[in-house]
Amino acid sequence: MTSPRNSLRNIIIISIIIIICLIIITASFKDVNFIKRLKTKTLDIFRPLQEKIFTAFNPLVKAVDSVKNVFGLSQKVKELEREKSSLLKDYSENINLKIENNSFRNLLDIKQRKNYKTVCAKVIGYNEEKWESEITLNAGKNDGVMEGMGVINEKGFIGTVILSASDSCKVRLLNDQQTNIGARILSSRSLGMIEGSSSKKIFLNYIPKEDIVYNGDIVITSEFGKHIPPEILIGIVKNVSNSEENPFKTIEIEPFVNFRSIENVLVILEW
Repeated sequence: MTSPRNSLRNIIIISIIIIICLIIITASFKDVNFIKRLKTKTLDIFRPLQEKIFTAFNPLVKAVDSVKNVFGLSQKVKELEREKSSLLKDYSENINLKIENNSFRNLLDIKQRKNYKTVCAKVIGYNEEKWESEITLNAGKNDGVMEGMGVINEKGFIGTVILSASDSCKVRLLNDQQTNIGARILSSRSLGMIEGSSSKKIFLNYIPKEDIVYNGDIVITSEFGKHIPPEILIGIVKNVSNSEENPFKTIEIEPFVNFRSIENVLVILEW
């Protein structure tokens, strides 16, 4: 049981605390500077401790911020890469579309100028070995393509169809060693035969020694092909040589067409 003396002491302590609180509250309302000075003193008192805590934990805070920034930068880099990829894709598609449109425009121009009945086709395969040089097109019998038909692009003659399926066909290129196509030298009208070789060089054979042939002379298709129209550009004379045992000149031809860069072509159905 609490003694009267202890009870009185507790009452006195509580009363003192209440009086102090009332004084502080009253002072705070009367003088704002008092609270300000109190805060300043508190700040000064705790400054050394705060400084030590900051010094100790600041590297850790920076490290955490750095990690956050790394993850943030990584995310930004990913977003930029996606944006770049999207822009490059759009650019590539636009460029490819422009190139393809230009190619089709050039082919259409040939068709209009030459009045050929043709079908446009796209190269879907390329095969070059020692014994053969061929491309595969996405046009076939369903499009009117038959064996023996000539294939051209805006630069000149490419080759002849050797196999036609329903929706695709194979074309033997000029540099294939099995190629045999009638041709003329444009300036002299000398008639010969274009033949390929295992070395992929193209030759104009059966031109007599006495015929005059110059480097740079233009070679065109002759008028004797069943499915190949005359006067289609083939190439230019690159080199001319003679030998005593051969009654004909050896004439190397540089084709106008780069066979490795062929994309869109015309198959000549009728002429």
